[in-house]
Amino acid sequence: MKKIIITLTVAAAFILGACAKTEAPDLQSASGDSKGVCYNPGVNAFGSDFQSYLNSTGNSDLTGFGGSTSKTGDCLIVNEPVVFIHGNGDNASGSAMPMGGWVTSRNYFLANGYKSSELYAVNYGLSGATNAALNYHTAANISKIYRFIVAVKNYSGKAKVDVIAHSLGVTSVRAAVKGGTYKEYTGTSVYLGASINGIVDTFVGISGANRGLNSCGSWPLNNWTPTCGPTGLSINNPFLVAINGGSASMSYSYWTWSYVPNTLSMKVGSYTYSIMSYADELGCLPVMPTYCYVYARHTSYLDGQNGGLTFYSYPYGHMGNKEQTAANQLKMVKNHTTN
Repeated sequence: MKKIIITLTVAAAFILGACAKTEAPDLQSASGDSKGVCYNPGVNAFGSDFQSYLNSTGNSDLTGFGGSTSKTGDCLIVNEPVVFIHGNGDNASGSAMPMGGWVTSRNYFLANGYKSSELYAVNYGLSGATNAALNYHTAANISKIYRFIVAVKNYSGKAKVDVIAHSLGVTSVRAAVKGGTYKEYTGTSVYLGASINGIVDTFVGISGANRGLNSCGSWPLNNWTPTCGPTGLSINNPFLVAINGGSASMSYSYWTWSYVPNTLSMKVGSYTYSIMSYADELGCLPVMPTYCYVYARHTSYLDGQNGGLTFYSYPYGHMGNKEQTAANQLKMVKNHTTN
């Protein structure tokens, strides 16, 4: 009975704050091949040209959105492509949960100089709020994210891509860019390839649990669900210790009561930014902002970051951090500024 209650509690935490909204329309989903307009297939499928590329490179298992009927002419890729990575229980299109997906950010980017051929997202994990306690950093999920970032970069012909991630997507990206052999607690492993940190220009981590979740507890005395497990988000679990530089207890000095940066920075790419909130009902627990801290830092803070945004009240909750900051996200990847 205790395990069932914990599982339901974690699952419920992932949907708190995800109240019903009027979903923004997809600005180009009904567009045709009219002169001067790059055709946009919408948020439920890849463009035919990009899909053909994925098929030809052994990535036909990937789903999401991005691309168009070509990458030339009106669809010529000028901006660095942006890769969106969703969070726990979510999906690229936002159909899995209220306030989900990347429709809001995508529409804003489309309205401010980007084309369908420059905006991409990939699906991973189990979608739906009821599956929130079941998702974790599986080998299959990390592989999908790694392969997708590489595919977008190679397809675009650009030297680098920008990556914007939310929630579980933040820690998943951080694991993926390290490359090498990734092994989860079940014993399943996958060889990703060389590190791809060098092909990321800007990384934006939104509402990430970079130091774990207080609601999960600390490894190995954590609350047991896959999301809170050894390759989930329990504090000091093997997964987080590995991506945070192999330092147990996150390099916090108990003797001086001061924070010491990790031996290996959490920085991803050339420019790294975080978006976090003390009203994050998942990262902090409701009305308990001190629960945002894990070893003297807000869990969403990224060591070595070039900048970030911090909010203290709603609507900037766990999902609101993503939904309310599309303009800031664009400035971060385009201009390397926060406001």
